[in-house]
Amino acid sequence: MMLIDAHCHFFTKNILTQSLSKLESYMTSLEKLSKPASTIGPKELQKYRDQVFEFANHAIEKTPLEMYETMKEAYGQDFIAVPLMLDFSYTFIAPKDKVLDQKKSLLNSMKSMSEKQREKGLIEWMDDLAKSIEDKIDYYDRSVIGVDVFKNAYEEQIKDLTRLKKERPDRVYPFFSIDPRRNDEFDQGILGEIKKYIGRDKPFTGLKLYTSLGYSPTHPILYDDSSGESVYGYCEKHQIPITIHASLEGFSHMLDKSLVEGDIYYGPSGKAIPSHHAYKDGIVDYRNNFTSMSFSELTQERLLLLNHPNIWRKVLTKYPNLKLNMAHFGGIIQMCKFLKGNQTGFYAPEIIDLMKEFPNVYTDLSCLYNYEKKDLYMEEIYEKIYEPLPEHIKDRVMYGSDYYMLILFDTPLDNYIQGFRQAFGPEFKRISEENPKRFLFD
Repeated sequence: MMLIDAHCHFFTKNILTQSLSKLESYMTSLEKLSKPASTIGPKELQKYRDQVFEFANHAIEKTPLEMYETMKEAYGQDFIAVPLMLDFSYTFIAPKDKVLDQKKSLLNSMKSMSEKQREKGLIEWMDDLAKSIEDKIDYYDRSVIGVDVFKNAYEEQIKDLTRLKKERPDRVYPFFSIDPRRNDEFDQGILGEIKKYIGRDKPFTGLKLYTSLGYSPTHPILYDDSSGESVYGYCEKHQIPITIHASLEGFSHMLDKSLVEGDIYYGPSGKAIPSHHAYKDGIVDYRNNFTSMSFSELTQERLLLLNHPNIWRKVLTKYPNLKLNMAHFGGIIQMCKFLKGNQTGFYAPEIIDLMKEFPNVYTDLSCLYNYEKKDLYMEEIYEKIYEPLPEHIKDRVMYGSDYYMLILFDTPLDNYIQGFRQAFGPEFKRISEENPKRFLFD
């Protein structure tokens, strides 16, 4: 067998646009207008800006193949990588803005028509049509920065990872990603895209969903099979592995408000409920936005609302044999709280419950950086969290690095895996070889 890193990322400069410089300029202007540096807001904004551009600089320096080779050198051996794609289409702009972009492109094309064609009034008709569409979807609100940082990221990631798969066919098994709100953009919908790219003899092995980017795990395209095959139904039938984000740390969309189709996590009841039961017409107006200068509060609000394990319980109840990796096992910050005896809001017990109840639910231990700067922190995770697990649950715990996000937490990859090997001992083979092999290929 061979070491398998079940969770990493090979994002490159190809997914970014010149708009990134506008974002940097915007964040700098906010700092100048913000409160004194002694307050937490500007400090956190500065930290976020540093993280964003450190992330970008690493992407600019390396190709996916070079990233793979960098990891191989850190591991000191040949290995299998599972790079996860992300569809960032609606991170900084709303679906409304996508429609307006398409309208402009269409009108520009039509302006090149002959004078005789223009006399037919087609331009005016299309303009009226686009305006009516815009009016109907006015419930979307674009981010305050108004910047599409990740323009064409979907297409570029497909190119990057398909090329890498050809370069390292037996060492790289990428996961495809697509936002269900883009269903109408494709002739066969997003399920058609999934069938096109995922499967044996195709470039992608599984599916990556990151719902805090703006959609519910029970979005109708993913979940509803009443009028045809759903994404989950197809993946369950063909045992296509799915990795999701299962932590209150991470990334999210930046929109101030958005329509959510499907269920959300409702804090007062602790349950997953239809979005329109909590928000008028299902339009979520977020408390924390980009100008609040609290990135952690902004992302956590969206991560909790759109990604809580209780929403995934509803998915698994309908699709009980879905092969689902709930990545991060709740996240390192929650793990640290749990180790201190504080289980409030801790995801891991809920993930464990789902693993006990549903036979194909996995988790991975990715991005477990040394949050509290403690000696032997990994040993504590092993002894107090991993070791007490039942054996059949241990069979579905996987190793992952979350490379190259580890860079943001001052954690070299060679140190990271050394900590795992030291803490887990003989069990490391189980989580880094046997379990991910079963998740990916069985």
